[in-house]
Amino acid sequence: MGRVRWRVRVGLSVAVTVAVSTSLSVPAASQSTIVLGVDVATFSERAAAWVVASEERRAADLARAIELGREAAAADADQAAAVEAALATSTTLARAMTTTTAVPLTTSTSVAPPEALAVTVSPNGGPTAEQWAALRACESGGRYDAVSLSGRYRGAYQFSQSTWDWVASVANPGLFGVDPIAASVKDQDAQAQALYDRQGASSWPHCGIHLSS
Repeated sequence: MGRVRWRVRVGLSVAVTVAVSTSLSVPAASQSTIVLGVDVATFSERAAAWVVASEERRAADLARAIELGREAAAADADQAAAVEAALATSTTLARAMTTTTAVPLTTSTSVAPPEALAVTVSPNGGPTAEQWAALRACESGGRYDAVSLSGRYRGAYQFSQSTWDWVASVANPGLFGVDPIAASVKDQDAQAQALYDRQGASSWPHCGIHLSS
């Protein structure tokens, strides 16, 4: 009987010990497992979020760099086009100033300056319309807007500005300072007649022969 009690007591002691050990060890193990699981998941989520954000930033930076490159290329193209247009305009203006109304003229077809001519009185009647037309054809091809290659002699009768102004000052004051090619046909004819009246056909050293033929 005593041996049976002893065995029962020992069995209970072992059972209590096992139960206590189990109750103490299981929560600790569970707690460790839970803590470790939460940390790993959080770290994984943060790492994944960082990777996504990094890729988005890289994509945005790349897109911005491409856009800036396109804008720079467009600006360069616009600047080059503006420079080219300015050069083309300058070239066109330069050509217009020298060749727009110019006609080839032979040497000494221009109106001689007044100080180089002896004053002579025109004969009664003067040149005919046909003779004036021949003079204009010789001087300027008959064009009232003609300009010599040098730009100095202008209009149908190839007046220099100084000769034109001299004639205007003594015969047609309203034409003083007017560009000969800007004057009307009537005014250019009047200026030529006034010059002829004061200096004769010698006013046109080469083509004046048509006024006396």
